[in-house]
Amino acid sequence: MSKETRRRFLAVIVISTVIPLGLFARSHRSGTDPSTLPGFLAAYAGDTLWPIMFYFAGMLLLSGASRVMLAIFALSITLTLEFGQLWNPPLLLWLRQQPIIGFVLGNSFVWSDVWCCAIGTFSALLIDLFLGLPRSRDSGV
Repeated sequence: MSKETRRRFLAVIVISTVIPLGLFARSHRSGTDPSTLPGFLAAYAGDTLWPIMFYFAGMLLLSGASRVMLAIFALSITLTLEFGQLWNPPLLLWLRQQPIIGFVLGNSFVWSDVWCCAIGTFSALLIDLFLGLPRSRDSGV
């Protein structure tokens, strides 16, 4: 198996793991008490897993990108989605009422989600380093 094939295979495995974990966390979010461990995980896990998914999706889409570029890619997408929740034109409000689109775009801006984006991006970088995923180029980071 080539380095690039191994890299893509591991990225697919991480994405395939993160998506169900995020959906599970989101489905248990309402009515939780964030002062308990299960409530804390339900409240923040989904928003933390979101940039991890984008980091590894970027690994699939941006062949040869450095870890720093993948982190910038994931953080910029997730922060754009998060800060985009501050903009509420009528069409966007209607789109957010649609179940799947509303899930992707989010419904309300919360500062803790910005921290979750940063923590998730850093976590993705650590996962990438821990798995020792080979880089397509010898760019170091």
